[in-house]
Amino acid sequence: MKIAIVSSYKLECGIARFSEVLHRNFSSFNEVTVFELSPQELKKSFGATDSEGDRFIDDMCEQLKTFDAVSIQCEYGLFSDALGQSIARIKRLLDANSNSTITFHTIFSRSSSAETTYPSLARLILRPRSTVVQFAKQWRISRTARHELNLLQHIRKNKSKVIVHTDTTKRVLQQRFKLQNVECHPLCYTSENEKAGYNHEQCRQELINRLGLDNDSKLIGVFGFFGGYKGFDYAIKCIARLPEDYKLLIFSGLHPSAIKESDTSQIDELVGLCRKNKVLGRIFFMGSVDDTSMYKAIAGVDYSWLPYREVGQEASAICSEVAELSRRMIISRNFAFVDYMKFNLRDDYEFFEIGNVEELRLKTIHYDTYHPRAAAPTIRDHASLQTLFYMDVLGKPAV
Repeated sequence: MKIAIVSSYKLECGIARFSEVLHRNFSSFNEVTVFELSPQELKKSFGATDSEGDRFIDDMCEQLKTFDAVSIQCEYGLFSDALGQSIARIKRLLDANSNSTITFHTIFSRSSSAETTYPSLARLILRPRSTVVQFAKQWRISRTARHELNLLQHIRKNKSKVIVHTDTTKRVLQQRFKLQNVECHPLCYTSENEKAGYNHEQCRQELINRLGLDNDSKLIGVFGFFGGYKGFDYAIKCIARLPEDYKLLIFSGLHPSAIKESDTSQIDELVGLCRKNKVLGRIFFMGSVDDTSMYKAIAGVDYSWLPYREVGQEASAICSEVAELSRRMIISRNFAFVDYMKFNLRDDYEFFEIGNVEELRLKTIHYDTYHPRAAAPTIRDHASLQTLFYMDVLGKPAV
């Protein structure tokens, strides 16, 4: 089968990394071409004009007509800075090939509505400032949902095939929006052979040697771009409550948008919190790392913490990667993580309530009591499962 993948690619982006995995695994038995969504070609914030972006999409549509199947990886910000323009471009890409499948990495309408009603402006003027601020927020959410509704109606009319990452979102699209061809599968990244290359003991020893730590140190890792929703502040507060031999390794860099604005405030706040809690000597800022180094870090630490707040994500790449590679997994009970764990792709893990650092401390100390490792952990070929799923969806006609 001749397959086209439309996606961001070879960028600091979770979707780009996911598409690289698809490309690699598809290529073993298909002819695969990646059509890169270049921000320099599509987004005004990167120097593109509307006319240049539309020509770029038109040229891509012409080429997509020649493929047996097209897989579009959809995050609205990949196609334009403006949501309405993104939707229009996605619809054109879907229409270019009758056997197109769109994978949604974010669905705004999962938890919002395009039918919100509002009080008149005159009534709002008489309201407290907090009410006006809330109105503005709800208006933006509703406007976003209305744009997305336009795309979902287009998909329903044309019976396009859709892939999402959770069963919850699948049911929302089927029941609320009456979409017919919807399937779900979690994000997956590593094969069984790749897992063998990320041996815990070897990866751990590399970290120990690099940091000059004692072998009896207990290494805890947190991961991802700096950002308030990652909950790194909770991790710092928790490490201060753990014994001295517990060390926190922060594998994180600035998001490209923060670099563009020279915004280091998130780092400054975390360093200040480390000083306040007197744990600077036990916390190691490991910087931004490439994919291989990230996987080795996840495999090498003794505990992976994901202390995220709730931000309404459809899915989380790092949750999948930690589930596939980490020795011990302790994660906050937000919607994306709960939905991922429902796929039962990992046998041992612990949830803790968002922000409850005492619960996080307890479950870290007693993890091995809760999950005695008498038997070897189950090794699953996550990437192969995902490849077979995608090939099945791409290969069958829309009904």
